[in-house]
Amino acid sequence: MKIVSFTMVNNESEIIESFVRYNYNFVDEMIIIDNGCTDSTIKIIRKLIAEGFRITVYNESLEAYNQYRLDNKYLNKIINEIKPDLILPLDADEFLTGENNPREILEKLSLDSIYYVTWRWYVMTKEDDKNEPFIPRRMKYCLTRAAWNYSDGTPVTKAIIPALYYKKMGLTLSMGHHTVFGNEKVKITRLNSLQFAHYRAISEQQLIYKTCCYTMRDIATMENNFETAQRTNQMAIIEKSSSMWGAAVKSSYGGYTCAIEKKPLNLEFCEKCNLKMRYTDLSGESVEKRILYTGWEMAIRAYNSERNKKEKHFLKPIVLWLDGVRGEECIFPNPSNKLTILTEMYNVRGLVTTVEEVKFLKANYRLIVTPDFVKFLPHEYIVIANQTQFNDIKMQLIAEGLDERQIISLKEYERQIGVVLKIYCMICFIPSMIDRVNKYLKRNGFVTTVKKIKQRLEG
Repeated sequence: MKIVSFTMVNNESEIIESFVRYNYNFVDEMIIIDNGCTDSTIKIIRKLIAEGFRITVYNESLEAYNQYRLDNKYLNKIINEIKPDLILPLDADEFLTGENNPREILEKLSLDSIYYVTWRWYVMTKEDDKNEPFIPRRMKYCLTRAAWNYSDGTPVTKAIIPALYYKKMGLTLSMGHHTVFGNEKVKITRLNSLQFAHYRAISEQQLIYKTCCYTMRDIATMENNFETAQRTNQMAIIEKSSSMWGAAVKSSYGGYTCAIEKKPLNLEFCEKCNLKMRYTDLSGESVEKRILYTGWEMAIRAYNSERNKKEKHFLKPIVLWLDGVRGEECIFPNPSNKLTILTEMYNVRGLVTTVEEVKFLKANYRLIVTPDFVKFLPHEYIVIANQTQFNDIKMQLIAEGLDERQIISLKEYERQIGVVLKIYCMICFIPSMIDRVNKYLKRNGFVTTVKKIKQRLEG
């Protein structure tokens, strides 16, 4: 049986390595959807890929949080392209567990039913080993009953999906992977031999940065997500609490009032891969750094909104490689005349560089970003105008985690857009440059403008 999991992530660096190393014991392949991570989550995943884990990462960083839409998009993609027998929709805080080896239980399932399992809900206690990075070893206490719906007391369910049956019945996955709908004739089986261990809160630090970062993203994006209320409501707890430990413990219970019991996850079935944590140095980012990076993400989203008003029609935006940096008393961008012309000619959303000192400055009225923030700039291609150094620059960008398929030369880009669009861009270039010169003239006067143009021409 071919078993595949898929997971949407946003800033999960504290738990993602535990999640992958544990759950990979029971699946053949993992699909990760990056919904705008600004921490080390994706760096850790790429290191796990380098170890040999079969993980495919898809970038959905430009999308606001909408788990329902993105989950169903990739669920259908997985069914049609990967063709698994069984699909496990998992959140990054969910760990598959069972009475026996979960893989063996999954292998024995009939593929003519959708399966519902319950949550085994783990909570923070003073018994937790804060120095233990592997979450199932750190947290050992859970509620004495499966998580339940507040409205009627029924158990909260999570779906396990036989791919062909799901497609045959024309089903849709609900928000949060809790149920399926779309066909009243669908067969639903309650599966008691499996559970999803759920670690809602794992540390004081996580409570603060998850809450702050989620709240900022919700404010900045146009989605109506009641699902994120569980995070945004926690702002009041954080603001009122004198003890972050107490607030984190309260958050870990998720509003449930129930006795707890010691019931650590059974790790005897984890034979497929090593549970030894290797990337804790990446997962230990400070709260301040996490919030700062989310702030930068929000600033780029605001830049996109303004830049979008000025872009050329008929052309998808691109990102250009910044080809010049100069520094004396300070380091600043110094694009070539060629790059300046290209920026005004084509639909350029921003510039990319590996020089950290100039990130978030602007050159030719375009934002400069480092490779880790390129995903927040809408673009069809990353275009390298320097033909002689094209291969070296391309390899440099690939090493930074950018998609090889999107990195092309200027020559290839011009071939892609064709003669008609190139002529259109050349026609648009003249009024664009006139407007730019006029702006400079108003700011600096005639003499300085002439001097600047002369310097550019001589350069």
